[in-house]
Amino acid sequence: MDRFAIIQEELSKQQVDAWILVDYENRNPTMVSFLGDKMLTRKIFMVFPKGAKPYLICHVIDTVFLKDSETLSHFDLKVYHTWQEMLALEQQNFCSYHRVYMDMSENGLLPRVSLADYGSIAYVKSLGIEVLSSGNLLQIFQAQYGEKSHALQLKADALALKIKDEAFAQIKADIEHNGVSDEYRIQQFIARRFHEEGMVYDDPPIVAINHNASNPHYGPTDKVSSPIHVGDVVLIDMWAKMDDPLAVYADITWMGYVGKKVPVFVEERFQILKNAIDHAVQFLEENLPVREVQGYEVDALVRKEITDKGYGEYFTHRTGHNIAVDVSPHGPGANIDDYESHDTRALINGTSFSLEPGIYAPDFGMRSETNVYVENRHPVVVAGRQQEVIAILK
Repeated sequence: MDRFAIIQEELSKQQVDAWILVDYENRNPTMVSFLGDKMLTRKIFMVFPKGAKPYLICHVIDTVFLKDSETLSHFDLKVYHTWQEMLALEQQNFCSYHRVYMDMSENGLLPRVSLADYGSIAYVKSLGIEVLSSGNLLQIFQAQYGEKSHALQLKADALALKIKDEAFAQIKADIEHNGVSDEYRIQQFIARRFHEEGMVYDDPPIVAINHNASNPHYGPTDKVSSPIHVGDVVLIDMWAKMDDPLAVYADITWMGYVGKKVPVFVEERFQILKNAIDHAVQFLEENLPVREVQGYEVDALVRKEITDKGYGEYFTHRTGHNIAVDVSPHGPGANIDDYESHDTRALINGTSFSLEPGIYAPDFGMRSETNVYVENRHPVVVAGRQQEVIAILK
């Protein structure tokens, strides 16, 4: 099904009269994906009415780039000269609409969705039209990906898990030969292995011990780094993708302890995180096949479980983020979040997300992270599952 048919299907299914996109100078990636990276310098509306040909409300100056045969085959042009004419065209063309999608989110909580400006939304509302968030529809164009991307994701997952094992083995070798290792040294080891395997990333991995790991985004540098000794708890958070335009990130976090046996109090804390992920996957397995599951629901479940164990105050970020074909592992689709935002977007087929609950207590921090792909309305764990803390010197 092509993109235009998908939009029509969604509008019909949700009983929405139109999807109205707003842009200025190619800031809206969805609009650019339909029109191409043209030199458009004035305000433009792209409108998909239910059951009718899409159209553009555009300035006369920009029509020189919008009169190509490809654009005109998909869109009619409704041209304005002055701002008064622009508003009149909106009023004239939107007057029959009762409910529309626009790129906005409730209370502005989802920045990757909130692309339409306040004034444009307010004017549409002033015409007596109900404005709904296009968040779920946007996911189809921004977060869903195809078979090749998924195959590249699985390859990245397998390599990330392999390199993770090598990183813990390197810590062991350092300790056995030198009595000490180092966060920055292991970070650079992982980064080098990514490059050797044909992988790329936006930022280097996190290697953090003890209280350093209590900062979710701590990262060692050549100037700020801690040695790794026997008795340290070690967190390794690593993300990378294959060097391909269609690639999808692997994003995993594993925990280790520098010793032959993991202390009970360390393992007990890890098992809280493991069980929370287990229950999240079980919840998705039970609910995805029969109903629409929204991102915030999974976060609420995981957060309650960790809170009930007495660590709620130390779980200081969302449970997970979308993963897509993107320059960052943090994609534009639904996040597993009822903490930083209230993400009501659905978890749809052909998208991925992380599950990464954490406990960032003052003594030491801990996180467990895997990735889930939604296939045929079922959750598929694609990035491995840590079952217990690694005894690095075992």
